[in-house]
Amino acid sequence: MTDNDRGRPLDRRSLAPWHGSSEGRPAPHKFLRNKKQEWEEYRSEVTAFELKALLPVL
Repeated sequence: MTDNDRGRPLDRRSLAPWHGSSEGRPAPHKFLRNKKQEWEEYRSEVTAFELKALLPVL
């Protein structure tokens, strides 16, 4: 794989947003921590559909 603008090989590390923190990207553990936090926030939302469909069951 090459960088079409410069004709040089691409650095695979530049393709992964979670690889190392030396170039301003978060370290893998921080990436995973942030994704887990995002997932918990997403799961905590109750939609109108869920209320309408599931609340009567309770």
